[in-house]
Amino acid sequence: MNASAAAPPQDWPIGLDSFYQPRRAAFWLLVFFLAAGAFAIFKMFYTGYRVVPVTVVSGLLLWSLYTLPFFALFHMLDLDEEHPPLGFAMAFAWGGLGAAHLAQPANKAILGLCAKLVSPTFAAEWGPAVAGPVTEEFLKLIGVVLIMQIARNQFRTPHSILILGALSGLGFQVVENLSYTVSSAVYFVTESQLMPVAHNFVMRGLLNGLWSHAAYTTVAAFGVVCFKFRHDLALPLRMLLALQYFALAWALHFVWNSPLMNDWIPGNGLASMVALTFLKGVPALIAVALIWRVASRSESRHLQALAEYFVPERELIRGDERRRLGAPLRRLAVRRKLAQRHGRRAGRLKGRLQREQLRLVLRAGEKGRGRHTRKHENAIRVLRKELDWLCTRPVAAKPAVQPEA
Repeated sequence: MNASAAAPPQDWPIGLDSFYQPRRAAFWLLVFFLAAGAFAIFKMFYTGYRVVPVTVVSGLLLWSLYTLPFFALFHMLDLDEEHPPLGFAMAFAWGGLGAAHLAQPANKAILGLCAKLVSPTFAAEWGPAVAGPVTEEFLKLIGVVLIMQIARNQFRTPHSILILGALSGLGFQVVENLSYTVSSAVYFVTESQLMPVAHNFVMRGLLNGLWSHAAYTTVAAFGVVCFKFRHDLALPLRMLLALQYFALAWALHFVWNSPLMNDWIPGNGLASMVALTFLKGVPALIAVALIWRVASRSESRHLQALAEYFVPERELIRGDERRRLGAPLRRLAVRRKLAQRHGRRAGRLKGRLQREQLRLVLRAGEKGRGRHTRKHENAIRVLRKELDWLCTRPVAAKPAVQPEA
C-alpha cells in the first residue's frame, strides 16, 4: 500500500481530548468516587496503623515495590510511548481507591444475603465466589469506561484499553492485598508484625499475582475493545461480544474463589496448594496471552496505517521498520543483533531511532505533520546517518598473536 492509496484513518481524529473535562458527567463521577475512596482507604489504614504500625509501613513499602515490575514491563514494551500515562495512573487509582472502596459494602451485603437465604455454611464456602466476581469485575470495568468517556479520543488502540483494564485490576489487587495484610496482622499467630507482611506477599503477591485481578480485568476490557472497534458488526452483536468477555472474566474469577476444584488435588501440603493454584490460575494467564496477541496484531496494523498515510518517506521509516512498528519484541531483537555485530553504541542508536520513529508516527496521527513533528524528523535523519556510518565502517582486524621465539 503506497501513500496515495492509503485512506485517512477515520477513527483517529487530529488532536486529543484533555483529561480535565468539567463539562462531562464522567469526569465528576470519577473525581467523586476517587475522593470518597481515598478518604475511606486512608481511614482504614490509619486505624490499622494505630494497632500494627510496623505492618502498615512495611506493607505499604513492599506492595508499592510490587507494582514497579509491572510498570517496568510496560516501559520495556515501549507502551508508555504509545499511550497516555495520565490515563493509566487514573486507572490504577480507580482500581485501588474507587473500586476497592465500593466493593467492600457490596460484598458484605451479598455475603449476608447468602447466609440468610441459603445458610452460613454456604456463605462461608461459596460466598466469595458469588460476591467477588459480580461486584469487583463490574466496578473495575466501570472505571475503564469512565476514563474512556472523559478523554474520548485518547484511547484509540486495543492495547491502550487493555492496559487500562490491567492497571485498574492491579490497583484493586494491591490495595486488597494490603488490606488483607493489615487485617491478618491483628490476629496473626505470633506477635511479629513483619511475618504477616512476608506471608501475604508470598501467597497473594508471588504465588497468586500473575492470574489475579489484573488478568480478569484485562479479559473484561477486551469486551470493551470489541464494542469500540468491531464496526463491521451490528450494535447488538458488539454488545453481545462485550458481555461474553465480561462473562469469561466473571467465570475465571468465580472458579478462583470457589472450592470447586479443591478436591481435585489430593493432600493438604504446600505442594498440593501450589498445584491447585496453577490449575485454577493458568487458564486466566492463557486467556490474557491470546487476547494480547490479537490486540498486538491490531496495534501493528494501526501504526502501519498511520505511517503509510502520514509518513510515506522511506528515508524516515524503511520498509522493515514499518513492519516492526507495532512489534516491540521484534524491535528489541533488532537492537540486540546490532549490538552484537557492531557494538553497544549501535544498539543504543537503533533504540533511539526506533523511539523517534514511533513518536513521529504518533504525533503525526494526533495533529498531522508540521512544526511539532519536525524535531522528530530531524532526529531520525541524524541518527540514521550516524547509525549507517557505524554499521558500514570497516571493522579493524585483531592483530595476530606472534609466536614466541
